Amino acid sequence: MNYYFRMFSLLKGVYWHVAGKAGLGLLIIGAYVIQALALAQSLNIIFLTKSLQGLGGILLFIGGLTLIRGILHWLDEIYAKKIALLLKSVLRQRLFQHILHLGPAYQISYRSGGLQSALTDGVESLEPLLTSYIPQLLVAFIGSGLIAAYIWLMDWMIGLLVLSGIMTAVLFPLVMGPVVRKVLLSYWGSHARLNAQYIDAMQGLPTLKIFNASLGKGEELAGEAWKHYRHSMEGISTMLLDSTVVKGVGTACAIFAAGLGAWRVATGVLPLTELFIILFLAVECFRPMNDLVTYWHRSFLGLAAGREIFAILDTPVTIQDSSCSGENKKLHCPSIEFKNISFAYDNGKRPALNNINLMLNPGETVAVVGKSGSGKSTLVNLLLRFFDPQQGKIVMDGRDITEYSLSFLRSQIAVVFQDTYLFYGTVEENLKIAKPDATTAEVEQAARLAQAHDFIMELPDGYQTQIGERGLRLSGGQKQRLSLARAFLKDATVLVLDEATSNVDGVSEEFIQKAVEGLTRNRTTLIIAHRLSTIQAADRIVVLDSCELKEMGTHSELLAAGSIYSQLVKAQQG
Repeated sequence: MNYYFRMFSLLKGVYWHVAGKAGLGLLIIGAYVIQALALAQSLNIIFLTKSLQGLGGILLFIGGLTLIRGILHWLDEIYAKKIALLLKSVLRQRLFQHILHLGPAYQISYRSGGLQSALTDGVESLEPLLTSYIPQLLVAFIGSGLIAAYIWLMDWMIGLLVLSGIMTAVLFPLVMGPVVRKVLLSYWGSHARLNAQYIDAMQGLPTLKIFNASLGKGEELAGEAWKHYRHSMEGISTMLLDSTVVKGVGTACAIFAAGLGAWRVATGVLPLTELFIILFLAVECFRPMNDLVTYWHRSFLGLAAGREIFAILDTPVTIQDSSCSGENKKLHCPSIEFKNISFAYDNGKRPALNNINLMLNPGETVAVVGKSGSGKSTLVNLLLRFFDPQQGKIVMDGRDITEYSLSFLRSQIAVVFQDTYLFYGTVEENLKIAKPDATTAEVEQAARLAQAHDFIMELPDGYQTQIGERGLRLSGGQKQRLSLARAFLKDATVLVLDEATSNVDGVSEEFIQKAVEGLTRNRTTLIIAHRLSTIQAADRIVVLDSCELKEMGTHSELLAAGSIYSQLVKAQQG
């Protein structure tokens, strides 16, 4: 029950709009009730006066009501669409902001296809639930309740029958709640898996073709699609049971009300004039309930998606932001110190760093090397506060980095990752991510410093060239130089190079090395490297092994020691 009540919280920001739509629904019900009373009056004229006098006026009145009701339905549909657009915009913004606050740590444990399902399909599927079903709940309780109360005032016995029918129609879906909940979870799980599988297949299409795995992946997708089909049919069958019961109860109540009313008229308890009113109102009493069940069926996917959306919103933000006085000025070549740092992923299940102590002096270039999985990239993640260490702290310019706001901290650090992510758009738009207010001259200067200007000008439209999703139209070396241009444009005093040359050819590496030499000047620099030939000029080299700091020194010192670093160099030299 808490889950269904919690759905109301998703209406935050549009409560009054929902109330307005419910008001329109009540006006529509009121039009039906007035029409029912007019029809009852026309029957009274025919059966009691045995005359058609005055019937024309009533029929004209009913025709006018039909026109008014049509206008109200039209307004109701338009208003529903307006609320839907507003609601989806507010909810998507709320979800996206929360995911941004959760940061990369959350995405590591969440499949991107499932997340995409919640943000797009999930929010979209909530439209009928939030903009139709919930307002109709108010209409059904108020409208059906008032009509049943009016019938009770005319004849308590028929009123009791109608109220019993309404209570059955309301309580049956609640009794079915556990079954529906199980079906909904199964349905949304299959929907999210299918969506994630399709995204994986589209993104990995070249790999599937290379290994002739398209047929196997297609069969796998077909299997998931049939599973989703079966879950869908189970859900539809369960939801249609509600519809059958509610509509069956409504029909049965109308029939029994007619029979009971006829008996009450025959015994002289109920006047014939009131019987006609009761007969018409008994039908109208269940109209809001039937509409409610219709909207319930349309809300099937939304009820399933709501659980996934709440799961995202309920995930606590572990990286707490803070504010710092004096954050309006840029740090000048700060020192960075890792003090007794220990960290493990998956809530301590996967150790990455153990008791690391490392000092980067102002303007110093320190390289970190080691085997894959030794914890090199984790240092970068901790410095950027994608995660916080379980033990120890990181100090920048004499202050714990947790004392800086996240926006200020990250504004002081320029990062060139091993895998450069480029967004769909132009070259200039991708570069301006580092500095949105940069002038054209600043963008071009940054590209020149990154050895990227020449190849950019060779593109069809230069800086206005659309580079495709994830920069697919560029080579690895070109993408890496654009990443370096971002770092130049950002002009931060702390530079992190996370294996910036590991995936490029020799020519591109030469360009990148020239750019890196200019970029590291007068900056505190942390380099994560696989290619040991690129970091021989570093002021110090740190060797990580088995999550611990094993060696530290210059290139020549570490070679002379003949230990881990020396073995890594020999291995790369063959």
